[in-house]
Amino acid sequence: MLKVLTQTLISLFTLTCIFSFLLNYLNAWINVSSSLPVGIYLIKKDDGKPKKGDLVLSCIPKLYANLAFERGYLTSGKCENKIAPVGKYIAAAKGDKVQTATNGIYINGKLIKNSKAQKYDVNSFKMFTQSINRTLYDNEILLLNEKENSFDSRYFGIIDTNFIIGKLEPLAILK
Repeated sequence: MLKVLTQTLISLFTLTCIFSFLLNYLNAWINVSSSLPVGIYLIKKDDGKPKKGDLVLSCIPKLYANLAFERGYLTSGKCENKIAPVGKYIAAAKGDKVQTATNGIYINGKLIKNSKAQKYDVNSFKMFTQSINRTLYDNEILLLNEKENSFDSRYFGIIDTNFIIGKLEPLAILK
């Protein structure tokens, strides 16, 4: 029995190492959150500036990343503070007027679907929200997924484009 268990554990460890090496070789990221479709995404390094509508992999400011980690929204990962990056869409960029309101986020005067910040998370923790009413400057973006419970800029605010790791391209998505 012990021999079978040992062989199984060695096999699982080997498969995990191979899978990890393959993901690293492909420069891929696995999404398991509900904010985006679950699956494997390729991380594309792009010298061009990120633009509105791009799906990106991004670190978030340390204060919010630490809080999200403590609350279980994020796991450990490869950002500066050893917390996982997030996959989000760039909803606003340089020149876009962003305004938060009780009913959601407005970009250039248009209310974004499902952008209302939640007052409490699923574990009844009070959510921290952002008060924004300005036009974005160069190298500033607003990350937002059109899902009610997405942990995005409605909670951590406007971020610098330097936080972006790369653009995401779906490779294998579970429907």
